[in-house]
Amino acid sequence: MILDLHNHTRYSPDSKVDPVVLVKQARSLGLAGIGITDHNAVAGARVAAEAAKSFSDFVVVPGAEVSTSGGHVLAYGVTEAIPRNLTPVETIERIVAAGGVPVAAHPYRFWSGLGEAATLSSKFVAYEVANARTLRVGNEKAVVLAGRTKVGRTGGSDSHFLRELGRGVTSLDRGATTVDDILQAIASGRTAGIGLHRGPWDSIVYVTKAVGEWLLRGMHRI
Repeated sequence: MILDLHNHTRYSPDSKVDPVVLVKQARSLGLAGIGITDHNAVAGARVAAEAAKSFSDFVVVPGAEVSTSGGHVLAYGVTEAIPRNLTPVETIERIVAAGGVPVAAHPYRFWSGLGEAATLSSKFVAYEVANARTLRVGNEKAVVLAGRTKVGRTGGSDSHFLRELGRGVTSLDRGATTVDDILQAIASGRTAGIGLHRGPWDSIVYVTKAVGEWLLRGMHRI
């Protein structure tokens, strides 16, 4: 079973993708499901889940990418927004209390990753080791860290545009057919992260977009 577990929609401040269109595009690519992880928001996941009801063989994993005081954390399985700007430890506690599964998003990415120290000092069940918007060196370091700490691994495109969908994915046993199955697989380390890395041209586009949007936000982080 192949899913892209890191995607943004128009409910994120840095994407304009319609969640309904995202669901249709993901299914046309042959993905078994997607995770909707808008920045500090869950409404996009609700819209996508409603759209996915038209397909019996497609799963939408609800979630959010939460901005903590130290970097970004993926909250899978949550249906209500987790407060932003808490510490990573406090954020994880909120996610677990809400019945969700906490994963360290692109831990080695400059600016929005937690970094190694904060990642290690927090009780994550998995690390995102294949993020298509992260440089190869960052993803490779995440793979090594996950192996060293014996936690699970996930992958996702971190798509903000439709063309990015599917560049990073999570692989798990085909027997997992529901959101709960997928969450349990992540929590128990039965998933793998696979995908591309951010190349030179993508880096130019990424940095230009990120800096421009940062300036428009008054130099505030997402």
